[in-house]
Amino acid sequence: MQSPKHPTAGHILQLARLSAPFAMAALCLWALSTRIELPSASEIWALLGGLKLWQWLAACVATAVSFWALGRYDSVAHRHLQTGLDGPQARRAGMAAIAFSQLVGFGLFPGAYARWRLVPGLTAMQAAQLTGLVGLTFMAALAVICGVAMLMVPLSPWFTPVGGILVATALGATVLSFLAPTLSLGRLNLRWPSLTAMVALSVWALIDVLAAGSALWVLLPGMLDIPWSTLVVVYLIALAAAILSSAPGGTGPLELMVFTLLPAQDSTGLLAALLAFRLVYYALPAALSCAMMLMPQRLKTMRAPVIDPDLLGARRASACALQHQRPCAETGVIRQNGGHVQSFGFNQLALLDSPQISVALLDPLVGELRETLAPLKRYAQQRNATPCIYKCSARNALAARQAGWAVLRIAAEAVLSPAAFNEAGSHHRQLRRKLRHAEKSGLTVLPAPTNLPLAQMEALDKLWQEQHGGARGTTMGRFEANYLATQRVFLAWQNDRIIGFISLHVSKAEWCLDLIRICPNAPDGTGHVLLRAAISASAEEGIARLSWLRSPIIAMQPGWIRGCAGSKPALHQPGSRATWPAPAGVKWSLPGLKWPA
Repeated sequence: MQSPKHPTAGHILQLARLSAPFAMAALCLWALSTRIELPSASEIWALLGGLKLWQWLAACVATAVSFWALGRYDSVAHRHLQTGLDGPQARRAGMAAIAFSQLVGFGLFPGAYARWRLVPGLTAMQAAQLTGLVGLTFMAALAVICGVAMLMVPLSPWFTPVGGILVATALGATVLSFLAPTLSLGRLNLRWPSLTAMVALSVWALIDVLAAGSALWVLLPGMLDIPWSTLVVVYLIALAAAILSSAPGGTGPLELMVFTLLPAQDSTGLLAALLAFRLVYYALPAALSCAMMLMPQRLKTMRAPVIDPDLLGARRASACALQHQRPCAETGVIRQNGGHVQSFGFNQLALLDSPQISVALLDPLVGELRETLAPLKRYAQQRNATPCIYKCSARNALAARQAGWAVLRIAAEAVLSPAAFNEAGSHHRQLRRKLRHAEKSGLTVLPAPTNLPLAQMEALDKLWQEQHGGARGTTMGRFEANYLATQRVFLAWQNDRIIGFISLHVSKAEWCLDLIRICPNAPDGTGHVLLRAAISASAEEGIARLSWLRSPIIAMQPGWIRGCAGSKPALHQPGSRATWPAPAGVKWSLPGLKWPA
């Protein structure tokens, strides 16, 4: 047992870590005293007394704007971590936590404690994660803002290269976050904020630092004539130094950096402005935050319950909840891509969530699309994502456009009625030729048995990927045994060898083509005979529609797609899908299957 009289190495390290911020503050204050002649207390008070009432009030307003932006910053962080606590109380707790940690220093711990104490339902781990996320992303956003400011207002020769490096690093990190949404550090997997979240965090951070810098600027005594842009840039760099030091209130590093970057200014007046700024921006919010910390129950009783009418009745179910009688067979892709069935009241969507967007696939499984637009938008906002409706019908594309969404028409869908399809006629002569070639080569196409020959199919899929550069997944399809078990599969045999197969999503009224895998040296017409087998089987089972390809119509929120591409959709009877001519340059590789006129 260790004696308390003999501290261990761990105790010494902990003591050093706790004393480091105070040591940093003392060192910076000592360095500052060697640079300037410290004024007397009477001189400082005289300058503070000379400040006008409007200056104090304007500084208070700027401080309020700054902390309001910081509260919004916390909301974005809550949505990124999916705490489900994004609301007015979380924003107030965020403001209080930052004011409290500014006073106490030491970075993570005071902010995490304040958030945990002030937000009901927030666990200690969530509070620590939230505080860490806010701190890291704020420093990243501040670095970008500093970089841009240095390029715009180069107060020193080293501003331009340093600013360029900061901006270039930020752009590189943004691209990396899009290409690799998850960053692995050993056993720790960190998820980058989405691009939407990055933009929001940057905007709120910019409002915060501009308002704080403005509060300092309006408190300058009359003897100082410092341009607003110059002082704001200096404040940005000084703030970064203060945050990195973890000193209580940033005392020492903040002042030292300001005087270093403004050496020609009157030191007494500048010191008085910094003292006034600390009273308004640090002391006043800290006092309010301490009052909130002492009476958290009072804050809870003042909060009205948060009710989101858009999400009333929202439920989430696994992809296994897909019904066989669903209108669009292709919604079965959510079984493979981590999707789920999302209910908003009596309406149901097949939904896929990615780091950047929340995608509703095709038309609703149940209900009306127009009734899901508002809750889908809110659902995506809670994830810091952009809502998107992918491959919707012409009718629903119009409904989305009328609701203010941007609609991009890319192409259309090739469909046929299996019962009405036949191979007669001059326009099907090339199809008949392909089928004859396949028959002469000894091909046999059969429905796959219950126990799929997965070993041969997987080997064929690997050959296909080597030739075509890999499977893209989602609506482009990817080979997976459990996924294929939910589909209708047709196999092309040559002797005892599988040389091709296709799979189709199935529902009560529709089949939809998914995978096509054909051996590189397969006989001519292999794909055609596989598709012909699917047509015959669907006709025998009374399937009304067979879909070969659905090129997308995309509906997104305004601001992400500017304008619309292509001509307007030709609308048909309610419930029908878009049946437009093929876009220029699109050609079919399957003779006899034509775009609807």
